[in-house]
Order: sequence, then C-alpha cells, then structure tokens
Amino acid sequence: MAFCLILSSQFQYFSANFREGWEREGASFVVYHNGRKVVDLWGGYADKECERLWKKDTLNVAFSSTKAMAALCVARLVDQGRLRYDDLVTRFWPEFGKNGKENITVRWLLGHRTPNWPPGTQTGYHAFTYGWLADQIVRRVDPKHRSIGVYFKEEFAEKYNLDFHIGLPRCESYRVSRLTSPTFWDAVEEYARKPSDFNLSRFFHQMLFDGLLSKVGHNIPWIAFVKRMTLNNPDLYGIEQAAVLGIGTSRAMAELFERFRVGELMSPATFKQLTSDYVLQGDIVTGAYVARGQGLMIKKFHHNNVTIDLLGHSGYGGQNIRVDLKNNVTLAYMSNGLKLGFGDTARTYIRLLHSLYDVIDPSE
Repeated sequence: MAFCLILSSQFQYFSANFREGWEREGASFVVYHNGRKVVDLWGGYADKECERLWKKDTLNVAFSSTKAMAALCVARLVDQGRLRYDDLVTRFWPEFGKNGKENITVRWLLGHRTPNWPPGTQTGYHAFTYGWLADQIVRRVDPKHRSIGVYFKEEFAEKYNLDFHIGLPRCESYRVSRLTSPTFWDAVEEYARKPSDFNLSRFFHQMLFDGLLSKVGHNIPWIAFVKRMTLNNPDLYGIEQAAVLGIGTSRAMAELFERFRVGELMSPATFKQLTSDYVLQGDIVTGAYVARGQGLMIKKFHHNNVTIDLLGHSGYGGQNIRVDLKNNVTLAYMSNGLKLGFGDTARTYIRLLHSLYDVIDPSE
C-alpha cells in the first residue's frame, strides 16, 4: 500500500480508511487550500484480485462527476458569447423541439429540469442522457463543431496538462483501475453506520414497481454497475459519454476546478452565472433534496455546527469533485471499491471531509 502526504498529519484518516476495511480496493484524495495543493494522496489497489497497486498515475472512472467537466465545457461557450443559459435549445438544435420540448432552455436542460413534466417545474436526474445532450450543445454551438470529448481535451486537458479524458485513448486503458461493487455485507455495514443517508423504502418501491429510478437505471443496458460491472470493459473507455464515462485522476479534477475557483477559466460574469441561480428541489428520480444549477450542484456539509456549501458534482460509488468558495478549498476524491449510493454519502469521503475541516476551521 502506497501513500503520498504533502501536508497535515490529520490525513492519517486516509490510511485509517484502509486499515479499518472501509476502503477495500484503492482511492485517491487531493486538496487545494488558499491556492496551494496541500494534500495529494493515493493508496490501495487498482485491482486487488491481481495485486495491482494504485499508483500516482492510476486512472479511475469518474461516474457522474464527469458532469462537472461537461458543465465547464458549456460554460466556456457561454463565456465566449456562443450561447446563453436562457437560450432555447431549439435556437441551435431545431430538431430538439419535437414532442413538446420546444420551450426548454439550456439552463433547464443542464439543471435536470426538463423530462416528462412542464419544463422548469420539477427536477429529475438525467443520469445518462445528460452526457449526450451536453455533447449536442457543444457540437452545435462550437464554431469547429467538436465533440465534447475533443472540446474538453483541446480547451482544458491539453492546455493545463490534465490527466482526465472524456473518451480515453485505447493505449491508456492499462492505467484504469478495476471497479468492484459493494457486497451485501458492505452495503449493510454502510447503511447501519447512518441509516438516514439511505431511503431504502423508497428505493425498493422504485425498483419493485418500475419507478423512475428503475427506468433510469435500466435505460442503457450496456452501462451497468450494480448487478453487473460493464464499465470494466476497456472497449467502453473511448466513448465520449460526458455523464458517466469521464476517466482520470483526482489530481486532474482538483487542479481544473482550482483554476475555476480562482477565476482562470472564465470571466467574472460567467463565473457568477455558473455559481448562482441554484434551484433547491426534491429530485423525483433519486429522491435527493439538492440544489442544482447549470450542470453543477450544491451539497451542504455540516461540520461542528457550521454548514459549508460544496459546489461541484458527486458520482456513483464515492466519486466527488467539490469547491468551497467561502473557505478557498478545492477537493477531489475517487475510489474503485464502490460504495453504496452517490459520493456525498460515502463514509470514506465524509471522514476525509471532517478531518480536512478540523484543520481548516471553516468560516461561520
């Protein structure tokens, strides 16, 4: 097991996650504070079964944290004056207006407020389709008509030397970690730790009676990561799926969003648009009560009677990219030993957050 710790003995908790069995495979965690990278950790296994270690350059599937990268792609186009968040999607994609979708705006589409109800009135998570919708926005608005994967590569990854890909080159697939689902007992242990994080009655009702959550989960049969793990298939890594199939390092995600936090990626006006006008609603697909905006979301984290707004996007199994604008923090976490639910409830991640804010002492 290998670790790299740049600053703060508080992050003994990262290794504790492994010692106590909370991390059964591998993980990485990166933190910026006040413009400096203060933590860069990795450890465990990229593939425990064959004893392949998680190395500094190990890549991991970001799951829905990929949506944060897609949001930056669209924001770059907004910043360039190519479109506005309040534009109708049909302004640049006329065919989208069929079947009652003619009044949907870019803002509503990116904020998951546009499925089978009056647009803008409710929130329902587009777990997979978001990626293709965001791709079409980029393709149709970008003067070069680049796909979202190529756009991200040329506008962000190559410019800042970031090891993150929406469409991984086949020659890099050997660096990708192997994903494993939690066992039944892993799930029971996580649930027992904090039952309030999981609405099991709603989950079973949705799955047994073909609710929206069930429909979303089975919408794309070749994207499976609960009963089956198709995302270990290297043939899928090259697909430019900007909702779930971004592949990279925590280091790359954190560096990009640190550049976003300090204002390097866009004008102050666009930054304000991307970080404001968030709608707090119950999600009729996932059941979560979360504030969503133009492709990002705000999760409130409670630490020692202080509430901290974390802007970014979580991903299935524990993945997360977050920015704390008030306390000048950017952080990213990844793990291939998938946890129960989304990143915001993963006990490994929550433990690291608490240890981080024990050191930082967040503002009231």
